Formats: sequence, C-alpha cells, structure tokens
Amino acid sequence: MPQVPAIKIKRIISEDSGWKDSFTAFYSDCEIKKLAPGQAHAYFAAYSGSELAGHSVLYLENGRWVMDGLRVKPEFRQMGIAKRLTEARLRHAVKNGAGEVWYSCEDGNLVTICCHLGFGFEKVCPDNHRCSLATAHWYRLKITPAVLKNISATKSTLPSKIPGSRKKR
Repeated sequence: MPQVPAIKIKRIISEDSGWKDSFTAFYSDCEIKKLAPGQAHAYFAAYSGSELAGHSVLYLENGRWVMDGLRVKPEFRQMGIAKRLTEARLRHAVKNGAGEVWYSCEDGNLVTICCHLGFGFEKVCPDNHRCSLATAHWYRLKITPAVLKNISATKSTLPSKIPGSRKKR
C-alpha cells in the first residue's frame, strides 16, 4: 500500500509574492474570481511538505459567504483534502458570523457536488435569478447545530450559538 503523505491545511494570512506565484500557477488553466481590494476573504491551502497540494477560497459578497476555487492536484486526490479544505472554510465563515454559506459549480462536477452534499448543501436558485433545479448551479448550506457538530474539529473557533438564531425560553 502506498504511503499517504502528511497533509497540512493552513489559512494563508500573508499574501506574499511567493504564495501569489504558486497560487497563479495552480489556477493557470482555469478562471477564478478576482476579489475586490478590501473584500473580506480567506484563502486556505493544503501542503505536502512545501508542495501546494490543494487550494480554496472563501469570500463575502453581498452579505453572503461564498466558497470558490476548490482544487486538488491529481496526485493528491482521494485523500480527503477537499473535505478538509471545505471544513476549514466553513469554520472560518461560521466564526465570522455566517448563518449560511453558498457555492456554485458546473453540474458535471460530480466530485465537488458529492463532497458538498455530504456537508448538507442543497441546490437552490438564488434570489433575483430565474431558474429551476435543473438549471440552477448554486448550492446553499444553512448553519444548523448538526452542521456545527460536523465541522467542529476545532470547537474553540466555533460560536456556541448559531448566528442569527434566538435563544428559546
């Protein structure tokens, strides 16, 4: 059985030129959303030693936390990296007050869809769009106690209360 490399997931805090070069190369064959200066966001990367094995981003747009840019190098797939990057983004969104998190992808991207459905995302048509479930490409995860439990690998970073919820009397 092949040895599974140790993978470390970390948030990219300092967007230095060395990181930007590897980020640009990582996404050279596809388009990724350009973030506006000052737009709230967080980049997360998966490393095997010093090698970038996977990457993802989470950003705040029009009051919604949106996940984007989830990619894992082919030689690192089927190791749970996408799941761990998604957990990191969800924890960050919840820590920053998200009551729900969104993402979109092509209907043919079954690996990504299955990964996100496992967290409880549901296919939806956002407000102001005219679509059906067949034409919608957006997925939404409402933050519930079950979701908090699912992503609670680091409980200290999670709120004790769901954002926007009210205490029952």
